[in-house]
Amino acid sequence: MLHRVRSSATRAARSALGFGAQRVASNGWLTSVVYDLMNETNFTGLSEHEEMLSDRVRVDAYHRGIQSNIRPGDVVVDLGTGSGILACMASRAGAAKVYALEHGEIIDLAREIAAHNGCDNIDFVRTNSREFTPPEPVDVILHEQMGDELFNENMVENVLDLRDRVLRPGGRVLPAAFRLFVEPVTFAPEYRVRRLWNIQLPDDLDLSATEHSLTAARFDTGRMDQVWARPGSVASTVQPPVPVLEFSLNDLPSLEALAVDHVIDRTAGTDAVVDGLCVWFDTAFDDQVSLTTSPLAPPTSWGNRVFRVDADIRAGERRRWHLHLGNLVDPATWSIEPL
Repeated sequence: MLHRVRSSATRAARSALGFGAQRVASNGWLTSVVYDLMNETNFTGLSEHEEMLSDRVRVDAYHRGIQSNIRPGDVVVDLGTGSGILACMASRAGAAKVYALEHGEIIDLAREIAAHNGCDNIDFVRTNSREFTPPEPVDVILHEQMGDELFNENMVENVLDLRDRVLRPGGRVLPAAFRLFVEPVTFAPEYRVRRLWNIQLPDDLDLSATEHSLTAARFDTGRMDQVWARPGSVASTVQPPVPVLEFSLNDLPSLEALAVDHVIDRTAGTDAVVDGLCVWFDTAFDDQVSLTTSPLAPPTSWGNRVFRVDADIRAGERRRWHLHLGNLVDPATWSIEPL
């Protein structure tokens, strides 16, 4: 069930820096600094950029969103430009000036790509965005700092900092509208990994007696395991998905304004196995252009974390879970408990 996703480097960076989740979460300023460092670690390698640029769902959505929303004469800041492709798209959509911000060495390659493609109105600035102030007000903040679980590339704090300092009145964030989903899902049978006591074996071998011993205190199974869904493994949701969070970066006051405690209340439409609760997000550039990382949509370079459940459910049966998002930028601190 493991799948290589964008957050794997984040986990490695966190370990290398020696910060535990609770220690980092105890200081908001320190959290921002640490996750900015993790972002630099995540995307210094060429392979990560090759993966993202090969993601046609991602690239096509951004291209259409930029074409529809960058107006001739706009001044644009591209936050975390990476390979510079979004900055080039903004330039070709008619922007008068693009400031492409990046604190990693990849900016040298981005500058070369832009020059090769004749995008000569882009200023590439190697800096942390919090230390950048352009000489003129900005019309658009363009960004793609969404982690697998939306928040874990420090997107919200970085965008809001720029928005509040450099965006002109009436300016806009692109994309701005986001929804986070944590949904009970059913896997296709060939991808299902059941708990030991639920596994059916030949010769009537019965493992049900293991449930008590394996859930005893000496086994850490009281808290749901977190795993990654393979592309194509999710067959359905228990009922039509409902977002646990909805917000717009155009008017969100702060990261702290987002609630971290939620009740997931679902009623099964049919008999099914609930294999887990799956995390994804979607974002909208406008009424016509959107992007989703749903496991039921075409696969993207984002992965889907799953909190394992493994419970049989009947049609019409209602199940409830308490979702605690802990430190929003660190999904390792998120937890789900049945109610």
